[in-house]
Amino acid sequence: MNSQQDRKPGSRPAFTLLELMVSMTVLALIMLLVFQMLDTTQKTFQSSRARASTFKEARVAFEGITRRIGQAMLNTYFDYKYPNNNPLSTPTDYERKSDLHFISGRADTLLRGGQYSTHCVFFQAPLGFSLRPENQSLGSLLNSWGYFIEKGDDSAQIPQFLKTYDGADSSRERYRLMEFRPPTENMQVYGANLRNSYSIDWFQNQINLASDGGVPFSRPLAENIIALVIEPKRSEKTGAAVLSPRYEYDSRRFQKSNNARDETKHQLPPLVEVTMVAIDEESVIRNVQINGGKLEELVPSSLFTNQAQYENDLRVLEASLVKKRITYRVFNETVAIRASKFSDPQFLR
Repeated sequence: MNSQQDRKPGSRPAFTLLELMVSMTVLALIMLLVFQMLDTTQKTFQSSRARASTFKEARVAFEGITRRIGQAMLNTYFDYKYPNNNPLSTPTDYERKSDLHFISGRADTLLRGGQYSTHCVFFQAPLGFSLRPENQSLGSLLNSWGYFIEKGDDSAQIPQFLKTYDGADSSRERYRLMEFRPPTENMQVYGANLRNSYSIDWFQNQINLASDGGVPFSRPLAENIIALVIEPKRSEKTGAAVLSPRYEYDSRRFQKSNNARDETKHQLPPLVEVTMVAIDEESVIRNVQINGGKLEELVPSSLFTNQAQYENDLRVLEASLVKKRITYRVFNETVAIRASKFSDPQFLR
C-alpha cells in the first residue's frame, strides 16, 4: 500500500509524544553532562589559580635567595705568609687570603636563641644596600647578607595602633623566611678581627638588632616557609667527592681546625643547591586549630643532617605533610657562584 496516498491533503509529518519525551530526556542528559564538565573545569581553574597565588610570595622569595647567593664574593688576594701567623717575623711565602666570610649550616647551631628550622647561610656580596642618601647611588657597595627560617609570632611586626584595645593577643605563630641585610654602614665583618681569630659575631650578634635609622637588620621575606636546605657542592671540574657531607661549609674552617691546607680556606663553593619547602595558609590555620592554638613542629631536627640522605629526608618530609593534609610545594635550584674559583687542595699553601 502506498503510504503517500493514505495521507490526507495538507497533512505534514510530526513527532509523536513519545519521541518528544525521549528527545527531551536525551537533551537534558547532555546538558547535565555539559554543566558538570563546565563546573569541574571552573573548579580546577580556580584551584590552580588559588594555588599559584598562595605560593607566589614563596616563589618570589626563592628567586631572591638564589640570585643573591650567586653574587657572593670573598674578594681574595695574595699576601705574605708568616711563620706561626706572626706578622713581626720574616715572611716565608705567599698565600691566598680574604677578609670576608661565607658560611652555611644548621641554623640552630649557628644562631643564638629562638626557634630555627633546618639551615641558614651568610655571606658578603656587592648588593649596594645603604640607608644613607649619599651612598644610595653606589650600587656596588658591599653588604653582609643571609637567610634563615625562624618560628615564632609576629608581635614585633604589628604596629601599636593595630593592636587590639583590650590587650588581647592578635599575633600569629608562623614559620617565616628571614633575610639578614644590615646596610653597608653597619657591616661588621671587617671589625670582627677575622685575620687573627675565628668569629661569627658579624652576623650572630646582629640578627635581632636594628640600624640607627630604626630599620631591622632581619626582615621576613615570606611566611609559611618550613624548610631551607643549603647544600654547597663541587662542580664536575673540582672532583666527585662530597664537599659538605653534613651540609656545613665554612671558608674560615681552617681557623677552627688549625689546618692551613683545608680545601675550603678562603674559597667559595662552586655550586650551591638550594631547596625550599613552602606550605599554604589554610593548612597552617587547620594545623593550629587541631593542635590547640599552637603551630606544630613540622620539620623534625633529625632531617637534613646528612647530605647522603637528602632524597630520603625529602621523601620523609613530604609523606609527613601529606599525612597531615598539608598542601605544600618544593622549590629547588642549583646556583653557580660566579666569583668562585675553587682550587684543588694540593695547590693550597
